[in-house]
Amino acid sequence: MRFGRKSIPDFFVSKKNTINQILFTSLFAFVFINVYRPFGADQWYDVSWWMFLFASGLLVLAGMVVVILSRLLMFWIKKHNRITILGYGAMVLAEILLMGWLYALLERIALGGVRPFTLLYFVSIQNAALILLIPYAMSLLYISWREKKMSLDDLLKQLRSKPQFISFKDENGVLRFTIKAGDLIYISASDNYVEIHYKSGSKLKKYLLRNTLKRMEDQFHELPLLRCHRSYMVNLDQVRMFKREKGQMSLWMDDEGELTIPVSRSYAKSVTEIFEKG
Repeated sequence: MRFGRKSIPDFFVSKKNTINQILFTSLFAFVFINVYRPFGADQWYDVSWWMFLFASGLLVLAGMVVVILSRLLMFWIKKHNRITILGYGAMVLAEILLMGWLYALLERIALGGVRPFTLLYFVSIQNAALILLIPYAMSLLYISWREKKMSLDDLLKQLRSKPQFISFKDENGVLRFTIKAGDLIYISASDNYVEIHYKSGSKLKKYLLRNTLKRMEDQFHELPLLRCHRSYMVNLDQVRMFKREKGQMSLWMDDEGELTIPVSRSYAKSVTEIFEKG
Protein backbone atom coordinates (compact mmCIF):
# COMPACT_ATOMS: atom_id res chain seq x y z
CA MET A 1 0.00 0.00 0.00
CA ARG A 2 2.93 2.36 0.60
CA PHE A 3 3.76 2.24 -3.11
CA GLY A 4 0.17 3.14 -4.00
CA ARG A 5 0.25 6.13 -1.66
CA LYS A 6 3.29 7.64 -3.36
CA SER A 7 2.63 10.71 -5.47
CA ILE A 8 2.73 10.11 -9.20
CA PRO A 9 5.50 12.16 -10.89
CA ASP A 10 4.25 15.59 -11.93
CA PHE A 11 5.43 15.15 -15.53
CA PHE A 12 2.99 12.23 -15.91
CA VAL A 13 0.04 14.50 -15.22
CA SER A 14 1.24 17.80 -16.70
CA LYS A 15 -1.14 19.52 -19.12
CA LYS A 16 1.16 19.17 -22.14
CA ASN A 17 1.82 15.47 -21.58
CA THR A 18 -1.85 14.81 -20.83
CA ILE A 19 -2.96 16.43 -24.10
CA ASN A 20 -0.36 14.45 -26.06
CA GLN A 21 -1.44 11.27 -24.30
CA ILE A 22 -5.12 11.84 -25.17
CA LEU A 23 -4.30 12.53 -28.84
CA PHE A 24 -2.02 9.50 -29.11
CA THR A 25 -4.59 7.26 -27.39
CA SER A 26 -7.36 8.45 -29.73
CA LEU A 27 -5.27 7.79 -32.84
CA PHE A 28 -4.18 4.41 -31.50
CA ALA A 29 -7.77 3.46 -30.66
CA PHE A 30 -9.08 4.36 -34.13
CA VAL A 31 -6.32 2.44 -35.93
CA PHE A 32 -6.55 -0.48 -33.50
CA ILE A 33 -10.32 -0.89 -33.89
CA ASN A 34 -10.25 -0.73 -37.70
CA VAL A 35 -7.18 -2.90 -38.24
CA TYR A 36 -7.43 -5.46 -35.47
CA ARG A 37 -11.28 -5.60 -35.24
CA PRO A 38 -11.12 -6.64 -31.57
CA PHE A 39 -13.06 -9.72 -30.46
CA GLY A 40 -14.45 -10.44 -33.91
CA ALA A 41 -16.52 -7.28 -34.19
CA ASP A 42 -16.66 -7.64 -37.96
CA GLN A 43 -18.10 -11.16 -37.60
CA TRP A 44 -20.90 -10.21 -35.22
CA TYR A 45 -22.29 -7.53 -37.51
CA ASP A 46 -22.81 -7.57 -41.26
CA VAL A 47 -22.11 -3.91 -42.05
CA SER A 48 -20.16 -2.16 -44.76
CA TRP A 49 -16.62 -0.99 -44.12
CA TRP A 50 -17.62 2.67 -44.14
CA MET A 51 -20.38 1.98 -41.62
CA PHE A 52 -17.89 0.19 -39.39
CA LEU A 53 -15.48 3.13 -39.88
CA PHE A 54 -18.21 5.57 -38.87
CA ALA A 55 -19.15 3.50 -35.83
CA SER A 56 -15.53 3.19 -34.74
CA GLY A 57 -15.16 6.96 -35.10
CA LEU A 58 -18.11 7.42 -32.75
CA LEU A 59 -16.53 5.02 -30.29
CA VAL A 60 -13.27 6.92 -30.35
CA LEU A 61 -15.04 10.28 -29.90
CA ALA A 62 -17.02 8.87 -27.00
CA GLY A 63 -13.88 7.51 -25.43
CA MET A 64 -12.12 10.83 -25.96
CA VAL A 65 -14.92 12.65 -24.14
CA VAL A 66 -14.65 10.22 -21.22
CA VAL A 67 -10.89 10.68 -20.97
CA ILE A 68 -11.08 14.47 -21.28
CA LEU A 69 -13.68 14.68 -18.51
CA SER A 70 -11.60 12.34 -16.38
CA ARG A 71 -8.45 14.43 -16.85
CA LEU A 72 -10.30 17.69 -16.15
CA LEU A 73 -11.42 16.14 -12.88
CA MET A 74 -7.83 15.04 -12.24
CA PHE A 75 -6.55 18.62 -12.76
CA TRP A 76 -9.19 19.92 -10.34
CA ILE A 77 -8.16 17.36 -7.72
CA LYS A 78 -4.50 18.16 -8.34
CA LYS A 79 -5.09 21.80 -7.35
CA HIS A 80 -6.28 20.73 -3.91
CA ASN A 81 -4.54 17.39 -3.29
CA ARG A 82 -1.64 15.36 -4.59
CA ILE A 83 -2.32 12.62 -7.16
CA THR A 84 -1.17 9.25 -5.81
CA ILE A 85 -0.27 6.19 -7.88
CA LEU A 86 -3.31 4.42 -6.42
CA GLY A 87 -5.53 7.38 -7.29
CA TYR A 88 -4.19 7.50 -10.84
CA GLY A 89 -4.84 3.76 -11.22
CA ALA A 90 -8.39 4.20 -9.90
CA MET A 91 -8.95 6.99 -12.42
CA VAL A 92 -7.83 4.77 -15.31
CA LEU A 93 -10.08 1.94 -14.04
CA ALA A 94 -13.04 4.32 -13.90
CA GLU A 95 -12.26 5.43 -17.48
CA ILE A 96 -12.30 1.80 -18.64
CA LEU A 97 -15.61 1.02 -16.91
CA LEU A 98 -17.34 4.16 -18.17
CA MET A 99 -15.89 3.81 -21.65
CA GLY A 100 -17.00 0.17 -21.74
CA TRP A 101 -20.55 1.23 -20.88
CA LEU A 102 -20.52 3.89 -23.62
CA TYR A 103 -19.08 1.41 -26.13
CA ALA A 104 -21.80 -1.11 -25.33
CA LEU A 105 -24.50 1.57 -25.61
CA LEU A 106 -23.19 2.94 -28.90
CA GLU A 107 -22.80 -0.55 -30.34
CA ARG A 108 -26.39 -1.33 -29.43
CA ILE A 109 -27.65 1.94 -30.96
CA ALA A 110 -25.40 2.38 -34.01
CA LEU A 111 -24.91 -1.23 -35.03
CA GLY A 112 -28.10 -2.75 -33.70
CA GLY A 113 -26.42 -5.11 -31.25
CA VAL A 114 -27.76 -8.64 -31.12
CA ARG A 115 -25.90 -9.77 -28.01
CA PRO A 116 -27.29 -9.43 -24.47
CA PHE A 117 -26.30 -6.11 -22.95
CA THR A 118 -24.52 -7.79 -20.02
CA LEU A 119 -22.30 -9.78 -22.40
CA LEU A 120 -21.90 -6.72 -24.60
CA TYR A 121 -20.76 -4.64 -21.61
CA PHE A 122 -18.31 -7.33 -20.49
CA VAL A 123 -16.74 -7.52 -23.95
CA SER A 124 -16.72 -3.73 -24.23
CA ILE A 125 -14.80 -3.45 -20.96
CA GLN A 126 -12.16 -5.81 -22.37
CA ASN A 127 -11.98 -3.77 -25.56
CA ALA A 128 -11.74 -0.52 -23.61
CA ALA A 129 -8.96 -1.95 -21.44
CA LEU A 130 -6.96 -2.92 -24.52
CA ILE A 131 -7.59 0.38 -26.26
CA LEU A 132 -6.58 2.43 -23.22
CA LEU A 133 -3.91 0.43 -21.40
CA ILE A 134 -1.68 -0.23 -24.42
CA PRO A 135 -1.31 3.44 -25.52
CA TYR A 136 -1.24 4.58 -21.89
CA ALA A 137 1.68 2.25 -21.16
CA MET A 138 3.48 3.29 -24.35
CA SER A 139 2.99 7.01 -23.75
CA LEU A 140 3.96 6.85 -20.07
CA LEU A 141 7.12 4.91 -20.90
CA TYR A 142 7.99 7.47 -23.57
CA ILE A 143 7.24 10.41 -21.25
CA SER A 144 9.36 8.83 -18.51
CA TRP A 145 12.25 8.19 -20.93
CA ARG A 146 12.08 11.74 -22.30
CA GLU A 147 11.98 13.23 -18.80
CA LYS A 148 14.99 11.21 -17.69
CA LYS A 149 16.85 12.16 -20.87
CA MET A 150 16.10 15.84 -20.29
CA SER A 151 17.24 15.53 -16.67
CA LEU A 152 20.45 13.84 -17.80
CA ASP A 153 21.05 16.53 -20.43
CA ASP A 154 20.53 19.24 -17.82
CA LEU A 155 22.94 17.49 -15.46
CA LEU A 156 25.56 17.24 -18.19
CA LYS A 157 25.13 20.93 -19.01
CA GLN A 158 25.61 21.80 -15.36
CA LEU A 159 28.69 19.63 -15.15
CA ARG A 160 30.13 21.21 -18.28
CA SER A 161 29.40 24.69 -17.01
CA LYS A 162 31.22 24.02 -13.75
CA PRO A 163 34.97 24.63 -13.80
CA GLN A 164 36.93 21.41 -14.22
CA PHE A 165 39.75 20.88 -11.77
CA ILE A 166 43.02 18.99 -12.15
CA SER A 167 44.36 17.33 -9.04
CA PHE A 168 48.06 16.61 -8.83
CA LYS A 169 49.38 13.82 -6.63
CA ASP A 170 52.95 13.03 -5.69
CA GLU A 171 54.72 9.75 -6.44
CA ASN A 172 53.05 8.15 -3.41
CA GLY A 173 49.56 9.06 -4.59
CA VAL A 174 49.07 11.82 -2.01
CA LEU A 175 47.06 14.83 -3.23
CA ARG A 176 49.30 17.90 -3.15
CA PHE A 177 47.92 20.50 -5.51
CA THR A 178 44.66 21.30 -7.37
CA ILE A 179 43.96 24.00 -9.96
CA LYS A 180 41.33 24.80 -12.56
CA ALA A 181 42.00 23.03 -15.84
CA GLY A 182 41.86 26.34 -17.68
CA ASP A 183 44.62 27.80 -15.53
CA LEU A 184 47.19 25.12 -16.33
CA ILE A 185 49.69 26.17 -19.02
CA TYR A 186 52.29 23.42 -19.15
CA ILE A 187 54.21 20.90 -17.09
CA SER A 188 57.98 20.51 -17.25
CA ALA A 189 60.28 17.80 -15.95
CA SER A 190 63.05 18.58 -13.47
CA ASP A 191 65.00 15.45 -12.43
CA ASN A 192 62.65 13.51 -10.12
CA TYR A 193 60.26 16.43 -9.94
CA VAL A 194 57.80 18.15 -12.22
CA GLU A 195 57.09 21.87 -12.33
CA ILE A 196 53.46 22.77 -12.80
CA HIS A 197 53.20 26.15 -14.55
CA TYR A 198 49.86 27.87 -14.14
CA LYS A 199 48.08 31.21 -14.21
CA SER A 200 47.09 32.97 -11.02
CA GLY A 201 45.22 36.07 -12.06
CA SER A 202 47.57 37.92 -14.42
CA LYS A 203 50.70 36.26 -13.04
CA LEU A 204 52.45 33.04 -14.02
CA LYS A 205 53.37 30.75 -11.17
CA LYS A 206 54.79 27.28 -10.74
CA TYR A 207 54.49 24.48 -8.23
CA LEU A 208 57.20 21.85 -7.66
CA LEU A 209 55.93 18.31 -7.22
CA ARG A 210 57.87 15.11 -6.67
CA ASN A 211 56.68 12.92 -9.54
CA THR A 212 57.58 12.12 -13.14
CA LEU A 213 56.24 13.49 -16.39
CA LYS A 214 55.50 9.93 -17.53
CA ARG A 215 53.19 9.39 -14.57
CA MET A 216 51.52 12.73 -15.32
CA GLU A 217 50.95 11.65 -18.92
CA ASP A 218 49.39 8.35 -17.83
CA GLN A 219 47.26 9.99 -15.15
CA PHE A 220 45.84 12.74 -17.35
CA HIS A 221 45.43 10.87 -20.66
CA GLU A 222 41.74 11.89 -20.86
CA LEU A 223 42.52 15.61 -20.53
CA PRO A 224 43.69 17.87 -23.39
CA LEU A 225 47.32 17.61 -22.28
CA LEU A 226 49.88 16.97 -25.02
CA ARG A 227 53.34 15.51 -24.54
CA CYS A 228 55.54 17.36 -27.01
CA HIS A 229 59.00 16.78 -25.55
CA ARG A 230 60.65 14.42 -23.09
CA SER A 231 60.67 17.36 -20.68
CA TYR A 232 57.39 19.12 -21.54
CA MET A 233 53.67 18.53 -21.63
CA VAL A 234 51.34 21.39 -22.59
CA ASN A 235 47.68 22.22 -22.12
CA LEU A 236 46.31 22.24 -25.68
CA ASP A 237 43.63 24.76 -24.71
CA GLN A 238 46.41 27.24 -23.90
CA VAL A 239 48.39 26.84 -27.14
CA ARG A 240 48.17 29.99 -29.24
CA MET A 241 50.27 28.90 -32.21
CA PHE A 242 52.12 25.94 -33.70
CA LYS A 243 55.22 27.15 -35.51
CA ARG A 244 57.77 25.41 -37.72
CA GLU A 245 60.89 27.43 -38.56
CA LYS A 246 64.27 26.25 -39.90
CA GLY A 247 63.43 22.65 -39.17
CA GLN A 248 62.52 23.43 -35.56
CA MET A 249 59.00 23.21 -34.20
CA SER A 250 57.63 25.04 -31.21
CA LEU A 251 54.37 25.81 -29.47
CA TRP A 252 53.56 29.39 -28.53
CA MET A 253 51.76 29.65 -25.21
CA ASP A 254 51.10 33.37 -25.62
CA ASP A 255 50.38 35.74 -28.49
CA GLU A 256 53.78 37.45 -28.45
CA GLY A 257 55.89 34.30 -28.47
CA GLU A 258 57.56 35.17 -25.20
CA LEU A 259 56.65 31.76 -23.79
CA THR A 260 57.43 28.96 -26.23
CA ILE A 261 57.71 25.21 -25.68
CA PRO A 262 59.98 23.15 -27.98
CA VAL A 263 58.73 20.12 -29.88
CA SER A 264 61.32 17.34 -30.04
CA ARG A 265 61.81 15.07 -33.05
CA SER A 266 60.45 12.02 -31.26
CA TYR A 267 57.11 13.81 -30.71
CA ALA A 268 57.06 15.84 -33.92
CA LYS A 269 54.83 13.47 -35.87
CA SER A 270 52.13 13.11 -33.20
CA VAL A 271 52.10 16.86 -32.52
CA THR A 272 51.93 17.71 -36.23
CA GLU A 273 49.02 15.30 -36.76
CA ILE A 274 47.01 16.97 -34.01
CA PHE A 275 47.40 20.46 -35.51
CA GLU A 276 46.82 19.24 -39.07
CA LYS A 277 43.43 17.89 -37.95
CA GLY A 278 42.59 21.32 -36.62
